[in-house]
Amino acid sequence: MWDIEIATKRRDEARRGRPRLLRLLRPGLVVLALGLALAVIAGMSVGVMGQMRALRTAASDNLQWTLAQVDTEFLRYHHAIEEARVNSMLGALTAADLAELRTRFDIFYSRIDTFRATGTYAKLRDDPEFSRAFADTGAALAQMMPLIDAPDDQLAAGLVALDTEAEAVAQTVRSLSLIGLAEFARQSDAGRVAITTMLMRLGGVASVLFVAISLLAVSLLRLYRLSETRAAERAATATRMRTVIETSLDGIIVCDRSGRIIEFSPAAETIFGQTAAEAKGRDMLGLILPPEAGMAPGSLALAAELRNPLPGAHDRIYLDGRRRDGSTFPAEASLRPADAGGGRIFVLFIRDISALKEAEAALTEARDRAVAGEKAKADFVAVMSHEMRTPLNGLLGSISLLRDTGLDARQRRYVDTVELSGRLLSGLVNDVLDLSKFEAGMMTLSRAPFLLSRVLEDVVANQRELARAHGNRLDWSWCGPAFEPCIGDAAKLRQVLLNLVNNATKFTTDGEIRIEVEASPGTAALWEVEFRVIDTGTGIGEADQERIFRDFEMLDSSYGRQGGTGLGLGIARRLVELMGGEIGVESTPGEGSLFWLRLPLERAETAPPEARALRSRPRRRRAPVHPLSVLVVEDNEINRTLLREMIEAEGHAVTEAVNGREGVERAASTRFDLILMDVSMPVLDGRDATREIRAGAGASRDVPIIGVTAHALPEELAAFREVGMTEILKKPIDRPELVRLLAGTVQAGGAPAPAPVFDPERCGAGLLSAVTLRGLFERFVAQGDALAAELAAGAAGREEVLAAVHRCAGSAGALGALRLQMRLQALETAAKRDGAASLAAAAAAVTPVWTETRAAITDWLAAQRPGPSAG
Repeated sequence: MWDIEIATKRRDEARRGRPRLLRLLRPGLVVLALGLALAVIAGMSVGVMGQMRALRTAASDNLQWTLAQVDTEFLRYHHAIEEARVNSMLGALTAADLAELRTRFDIFYSRIDTFRATGTYAKLRDDPEFSRAFADTGAALAQMMPLIDAPDDQLAAGLVALDTEAEAVAQTVRSLSLIGLAEFARQSDAGRVAITTMLMRLGGVASVLFVAISLLAVSLLRLYRLSETRAAERAATATRMRTVIETSLDGIIVCDRSGRIIEFSPAAETIFGQTAAEAKGRDMLGLILPPEAGMAPGSLALAAELRNPLPGAHDRIYLDGRRRDGSTFPAEASLRPADAGGGRIFVLFIRDISALKEAEAALTEARDRAVAGEKAKADFVAVMSHEMRTPLNGLLGSISLLRDTGLDARQRRYVDTVELSGRLLSGLVNDVLDLSKFEAGMMTLSRAPFLLSRVLEDVVANQRELARAHGNRLDWSWCGPAFEPCIGDAAKLRQVLLNLVNNATKFTTDGEIRIEVEASPGTAALWEVEFRVIDTGTGIGEADQERIFRDFEMLDSSYGRQGGTGLGLGIARRLVELMGGEIGVESTPGEGSLFWLRLPLERAETAPPEARALRSRPRRRRAPVHPLSVLVVEDNEINRTLLREMIEAEGHAVTEAVNGREGVERAASTRFDLILMDVSMPVLDGRDATREIRAGAGASRDVPIIGVTAHALPEELAAFREVGMTEILKKPIDRPELVRLLAGTVQAGGAPAPAPVFDPERCGAGLLSAVTLRGLFERFVAQGDALAAELAAGAAGREEVLAAVHRCAGSAGALGALRLQMRLQALETAAKRDGAASLAAAAAAVTPVWTETRAAITDWLAAQRPGPSAG
């Protein structure tokens, strides 16, 4: 990854460097172009100068003069012949005349010979007409030459012949002269044109050069101004950076590749107690780290080069710094490499985080105190719940038993009053526990068919006596057609309505409280059901209508207030939102209030069987067909007595144990049908007693154990079930709930019922698809077969096998294999107690239960296969 980053960085730098390279090459290219232009101008200037020098010389003038003189000299020569001939005819011919004739011939001959011997006339000789005239003239001179060179008497005799020849060649000589003059005139014109063209070209190039030089000057001026601007910007940037570095609270240290310090900021001087002059040139690590750090010189720079500043660190480094006096401090640093001036440097930002560490320690301590406070609060709630529920259990249990005795009307009113007070106190305890459940995130919803009318009747029956005590009428009614049966959480709906009616009762005197229910179609299969609790009480101001739903908020906090903790409406809102609904209030002070809640409910196809049973339940209790043998393990004598009286009143036999140790001993020696186990007891508490019963080989190791507790916090209930308790019965004991548990322990055939082998209702059969369930059970069967094989091979003591036992126990509980779950939990408990004999016995007891469980699951899966009409 670092190689890719390096390659990417180099490519980006190359791209950024191209414009810079072009900027560097551009002046060179301009200079090169100017140099070439100057070279061209110089070359052209040399040519012009050469031609001008040629024009300045007399060569062309001499040539033209020579050509003109040929005709002149010929005329003089011809005149000399005629003069000599005239003198000869007059008899006055002298030797001087003949000498003059010879001189003129020689001069004319030399002029003609010049055309032949001098290269200057080469171009003329190339002209055909000139060449022909020149040849004719030469031939004539050749004919004349013998007479000219002859003695005087022969020359005198030949004057007529010379004159004739002269006359014959006179026109040719004239043509020769004219042709030469015309040719040289043409050449002169061509030379002038060439010079003119050259001068024009030179002027054009000079103009271009002038323009180029002007543009170059403008460009240089722009570059100069740009360089000035950039220099000013660099100076400003340098000033800003210097200011930032000098005012930074973080120390800034710059070092070279070998780790030697180049720059040391003022903040670094403050942090380490070293001046910049003292720090520069020293190894960075040797200066800022204590000797025990064990870092070699230059290793920090090398670490930055590799993008791994310190082992286990990335962008930030946490280390211990060392001051000049040798003291150390916690520091946070950041290290990065950079390129500067063609060299590699490394910049380290470092800060002293001693104050931050102290703040973190303080926050950690505060958090620990808060957690301890929360735990103390939870422990307090649990203890107070237990301490309050224990006397409540005695109070309400005694009242329940007292109702079975003969009471007159006056006594029954007293009993009703006492029971109402006890129920109110129990409601306060339940409110606090419900709040704890919400805070722990353990509140869950159940989903089952129920009758709305039954829920409303229960609410009215529960609150009727309280309403009557305040002189109020309480009733409920449908608005529109009845909507039942439906599917939802009846218990939580009942709790919300009880809170709303109870709240209305507190603030209404000699009035009316009415519950109205109205259902309307919603979306898909859900209906929206609205519940309205209407009273004629004191009412609530608009400013207080939102506040009353907060925890511990009360409209009247004086000593004369109506009572309550201020939790009821807050819990009601939480429950309604948990069920997917909403709740609110409409009220006018002095006229009453209307509390409403809207819930999405689904219509059920059939009424729940328990509802029909409740309506047809006989009022007189009958003796059970199959009496149970029940072991009650309870240290509180009052609670133990109440439990015995309630159970015996239902026709069952009771055996008592005063603590957990005695309960374990009785369960080991006698086979009971049911065990009621108190959780908080001396000598041995209920959880440890349950573990020992499940792990042992006693007579009652697999019977249902009902935990009886006032510790009703969510995490505690889950812990009770983990140790092997089948159900939980909360204090104060609700007698109908106790009767239900006793009735559920007896099978239809009349035999006492241990924990079921397989309960399909616990595996989510109504919520998961058949394919998903089958896959889960197939994996569970494979898991159970492998575990049974390992246990049969005697591997129960190995850690991996015990881990498999724990996993299989969790799966068994989730899929409804309750008896197997109990045996596996017993095996775990035996392993933790390190008893070889008990471990072997517990492992041996797993195999037959697994065989039985496997068969039950296989039969159930076979019964779930879709028939021919499924689909």
